[in-house]
Amino acid sequence: MTPVKQARYLRLMKTSAWYDLVVTWPFATPWTLALLYSGLSALSEALGLPGTLPPLNATSVLFGNLMGSVVLVWSLARILSPAVRLGRLDGVARLLFATWQINAVLNGAGAIVLAFTAIELLFGILQFLPVEDERTAAA
Repeated sequence: MTPVKQARYLRLMKTSAWYDLVVTWPFATPWTLALLYSGLSALSEALGLPGTLPPLNATSVLFGNLMGSVVLVWSLARILSPAVRLGRLDGVARLLFATWQINAVLNGAGAIVLAFTAIELLFGILQFLPVEDERTAAA
């Protein structure tokens, strides 16, 4: 496989970080999580998707807020200090997220989760593309 130029790779990684920022910020507070969750529940029901989105409780809100807060900070780190190493680590995180999302759906979670899984897998795989070392390529 032909390596991608480092500048292109970093743009891809920053794009994935911006995606995370946009999609994840509603998880960061109890109020925005409740709005997002009710919207996802309504969409899932309107589409007739299998699985359930059970009512939120204090524990699920806590874990959702923790995840949202960490992903927001991680997104900002990749936007403000882009590096191939951060892209590789993000790729690992995305493959882990996708694994747990698939596990959740297989255990009865709402299939609407799979829309997020597809994007996690796409960005995860792309962030493992070989990267051309620009110093070596110039020589």
